[in-house]
Amino acid sequence: MQSSSIEPVSEIATEEYLANPVWAALAEAPPAFVERHEGGARYRPEFAPFGAAQNYTAQSVSHVVAMLQPGQRLSFFTAGKPDLPPGFDVVREAVANQMVAATTSTVSSDERIVRLGIDDTPDMLRLAEMTEPGPFNLRTNELGHFFGIRKGGQLVAMAGERMTAGKYVEISAVCTHPEWRGRGFGRQLMEHLAATIQERNRVPFLHVFTNNVSAVRLYRELGYRVARTLQLTAIMRSSADGG
Repeated sequence: MQSSSIEPVSEIATEEYLANPVWAALAEAPPAFVERHEGGARYRPEFAPFGAAQNYTAQSVSHVVAMLQPGQRLSFFTAGKPDLPPGFDVVREAVANQMVAATTSTVSSDERIVRLGIDDTPDMLRLAEMTEPGPFNLRTNELGHFFGIRKGGQLVAMAGERMTAGKYVEISAVCTHPEWRGRGFGRQLMEHLAATIQERNRVPFLHVFTNNVSAVRLYRELGYRVARTLQLTAIMRSSADGG
């Protein structure tokens, strides 16, 4: 998928650095979350599979991928397709909308919504593995606040925060157990989470693949508008490169 396939769309104005959101987030992430090499940076693999540079020439990208170990997967979120150095295979390409909250949400009074912590990590990992809401690694839940709903002690829905870039806080890992879908849990958690972000004088935003029509529809109903369209490129070391 070439970058020329991206149709630039903007329904809401945001800071230009969100055109390179991972780079912006890594610039202010706690040092314990980040690995750096020359002009490149990435989240440590236990937190998230994203890497970034100030620009995406082959030289800049080489600084990022130098940190990639055999068998590891690295993803870029970029305005255009990155220029990859030799020795790496593209394992996924997709186009995503970056959407930003344009309305104010309200904190839920539903007592079923609980704040999730470190002790909830095994349940969160199980739910993420079952529902595949996007990258969710061993310590992703330490990147921000997470909320969930339990039924009979089982975690059946959750939503949380991932990247923080300036005043913008990314909502991610929104998912519901297949047996509990259709009850509005995802919508409820997203509204509650967005409200808690706004209470901190921050702005919720998110990324959603353009072909996920139902999710895009939900986010529009919740008051999110498209800021820009970005390219996702996921890579691994080529098997011929010793991986």
